[in-house]
Amino acid sequence: MTLSQAPAGGAAVDQILIAMAMFFGIFLPVAIFVIRERGGKRTLVGKLADLVARMTGLPRWAGLPMGTAMLSGVAALIGVYWDVPTHMELGRDEGPLANPSHYPIYFGLMGIFATGVLSAALAKGKLPVRTFPIGPYWRAPMGSILIMATGLVAVVGFPLDDVWHRLFGQDVTEWGPTHVLMIGGGITVVIGLQLLLAEARQVGATGRLVRWLDPILAGAWMMGASAFLMEFDLGVPQFPMLAQVVLVGLIAGWTLVYARAKFGPGATLIVLAVFLLSRVLYAGIPFALDFHVSPMLPYVAEAALIEIAALALRGRSAKPIFAVASGVLIGTGGMAAEWAFSQWLMPYPWPAAMLPAIMLFGTAAGVSGALIGHWQYQRTEDIAARRKQDPLPSGSRVQRLRVRHAFGLLGALGAVALMAVVVPPEDPPPGLRADIALNPSAETLPISHASREADPQDEPRWVNVTITMDRAEDISAAENAVWFRALAWQGGDFFHSPMRQTGPGVYTTTQPLPAYGEWKSGIRLHGSTDALVDRTMTILPIYAPDDPEASAPEIPAVAGQRDFISEISFLQRERKEDTPAVLWTVAYVAVGGIFAASWCLYAWLYAAAAAGTGRRGRAARQTAPEPVLTP
Repeated sequence: MTLSQAPAGGAAVDQILIAMAMFFGIFLPVAIFVIRERGGKRTLVGKLADLVARMTGLPRWAGLPMGTAMLSGVAALIGVYWDVPTHMELGRDEGPLANPSHYPIYFGLMGIFATGVLSAALAKGKLPVRTFPIGPYWRAPMGSILIMATGLVAVVGFPLDDVWHRLFGQDVTEWGPTHVLMIGGGITVVIGLQLLLAEARQVGATGRLVRWLDPILAGAWMMGASAFLMEFDLGVPQFPMLAQVVLVGLIAGWTLVYARAKFGPGATLIVLAVFLLSRVLYAGIPFALDFHVSPMLPYVAEAALIEIAALALRGRSAKPIFAVASGVLIGTGGMAAEWAFSQWLMPYPWPAAMLPAIMLFGTAAGVSGALIGHWQYQRTEDIAARRKQDPLPSGSRVQRLRVRHAFGLLGALGAVALMAVVVPPEDPPPGLRADIALNPSAETLPISHASREADPQDEPRWVNVTITMDRAEDISAAENAVWFRALAWQGGDFFHSPMRQTGPGVYTTTQPLPAYGEWKSGIRLHGSTDALVDRTMTILPIYAPDDPEASAPEIPAVAGQRDFISEISFLQRERKEDTPAVLWTVAYVAVGGIFAASWCLYAWLYAAAAAGTGRRGRAARQTAPEPVLTP
């Protein structure tokens, strides 16, 4: 299939039917298991859950689901770390089932949802004080419901993704709204497992495995959340650099503060070990298939600083002051270390001129993430200890919110506000342009994968590009840019390299660019470091092919004057430009509403599970009735 034949607006009907068949192939047996298990009949899965419970000391509704959720999450993340470089090197999908990386993602996300159902169905015997009513005689742990919800959000993202492509074309970015639903839903299963573990401790689960699971799960959460950094790690970030800074601060604060408060000395080392070892696992398939393998910022300094903070605040690691101090250290010393690591590891290093903004936003993100992690720690400790709510005066809901949830809410609102500030890219200022000169290059770069271009007459053409800027404001934008680099991608590989200044306002590529076949080549310019927050993301197109399926005409590689354009309009040429603005607004509100509602549900499940026995005798339901077993 040539690029011009590759669909840009949704899956073919036959592929949708095959995907539905796979869905029912998994969930029909799950439904049969649920009916038999809740009907009191012995099941093979129930026997396996009892065996795992005896081996691990976890209740039957936690032990086996822990294993299936972890395996499902690993499968999904393997697919994600395979899928993103595939799109960077080969372009958009020829169909959802034509890309092999989609299979582990799809089955992994369905496995997460099935795990929540499995855990709820196995909920018999001793249950937590607070449970979720599914039916008159069926109550499930809150963690089971949270896992089910994360899986449902992720699985719903698949059909919504196809609808999105039909309405708006393909957004070839990891951060597309429906992609965020799928990835976000999949990785947040770890939050459900952490809640389920706290509920298991409440009913008496103890032992070394139970204790070590807390930092191990925190490491899994660091690994999953770091998947959203993959475009930065690989070298084709489509969002401003400060978005990377904020995500690093949020992830480090949340996971490391939670683990250190929960486990004690050495917890951050366990988190880092899980994170680093799992990255090696996820690099396996891309490395074997000769796709790019992403590096990563290592969080090492942040881990060390949090251990130091805990020692300095001896005996107060369970207090908000520990979270705040840790967040400040993450944003200062931690971000300074990540700046140094970025010079060595990152394809797009953080510029030294941005250090004030990096530390400012890194501190705000570190404190916000640490407050969320501290809130999660408090709630899981409340759940495990079966604490009742503190006695409060009547009519004191505001006071209850302030005492129990104020710091966590502050962290969550801070995280949302920071992402709203640093994520949305801005179009270039009017008049930003350059004169282009092209020189044929005898040098070519090795290409990892054969192009899908079917035209044998389309001979390879590689060019060295020199651009000249005349206006003072354009020259200043280039000299003070966060990044100013050449890029070529989706032609069988991808390349990026810095521009070299050869004169006043004159810049030359340091590597030749391909200008033929399916390649998309251009000169990227991001922002200006003389402003605290500059989200300008622009590109000077050099070459792009004719793409009738995406209604995108060829951009020929010719000399002359050309304007810088919005970067997203070039990198995501498959997006439809003629869709009414009101439809974009409705779609973003709908998808954003699903994502926001899911996080509100997660927070409510934690708060409800931690609320204790309450005032209506909920403790009497601690043990669920055992149905009579029948053959």
